[in-house]
Amino acid sequence: MKRLHTISLLGASALLLTSVGLAMSHDGQDTAAVANLPTSVTMEEAIKTATTQFPGKVLEAELESEDGRVMYEVEIVNAAGEIREFEIDAQSGKILSSELEDEEGHEKGASHKDTEKS
Repeated sequence: MKRLHTISLLGASALLLTSVGLAMSHDGQDTAAVANLPTSVTMEEAIKTATTQFPGKVLEAELESEDGRVMYEVEIVNAAGEIREFEIDAQSGKILSSELEDEEGHEKGASHKDTEKS
């Protein structure tokens, strides 16, 4: 009986480790795909654009593709504790949108979307 429990525990552990390994390898593929996206603007330039509009500490910055558009997402917290997320076009460097968020990262309603702004 004790041997059966040990074998079951080892089997469950192997299954868990395999699942984690597969999840990590899939995430690695996503990271590689994002790294190969075409950009004309560096992440540092995108961060500078965002912090010029909303001075503060950068919490997160990442490159992503959404609806065929390559953009940087930059999240900043200011001295008052307000968090704002910017979407910046990775080709032009223009701010596509800006949203004020709450502590959980949910939109607070104060949103700004640039459509055809030059």
